[in-house]
Amino acid sequence: MNSTWLDLLFRGGVLMIPIVLCSIIGLALILDRFNTYRKLKLDGFAVEGSVRQALGRGDIPAALGYLRDDERAGGLVLAEALERFSEGSGSLQGSFALSAGELIRKMEVSLRGIATVAALAPLLGLLGTVIGMIRAFMVIEGQGTNVSPSLLAGGIWEALLTTAAGLTVAIPCLMFHNLFQGRIERVEGELSRMATELEDVVRT
Repeated sequence: MNSTWLDLLFRGGVLMIPIVLCSIIGLALILDRFNTYRKLKLDGFAVEGSVRQALGRGDIPAALGYLRDDERAGGLVLAEALERFSEGSGSLQGSFALSAGELIRKMEVSLRGIATVAALAPLLGLLGTVIGMIRAFMVIEGQGTNVSPSLLAGGIWEALLTTAAGLTVAIPCLMFHNLFQGRIERVEGELSRMATELEDVVRT
């Protein structure tokens, strides 16, 4: 089975090399995003009761104390915002926006790379197919009127290998890119809701 796949890779031509490299890069970036999102613990996007009460009476140190053991992304964003605000870095809403922006930037790392692989792999595959077809028809032309159907079919399917390989790499990369992008959009919505909730707490 392995030898068959290796044989197909060799028959696909030199452009199989960058396509395989794209697959390795794409897989590494996707695994990196899964690992990062797991470490970020993307939940806890709410101003909870004890924190709400402390902020309602303007007791920032008490609110930070309640958030000290909260390792969820929402709690960390709020804690960073409160620390910035306590240091005199503008308004609480502005501090929260900065901390929320940092979380989103952490989530967006590598997404451009995944999108690039998803766009580049099928283009490389198409280029490989065009080059392969040119070579196949050059061979056919050299055969003159003695072209066998097997020679024609063999040249064409070998040329199409790079397109198949490129699409095999691009489709999962595109799928995971959209999956990660959707996750970011959901977190942005949670952060926006949290910012509104924080503003209401401070007003009261």
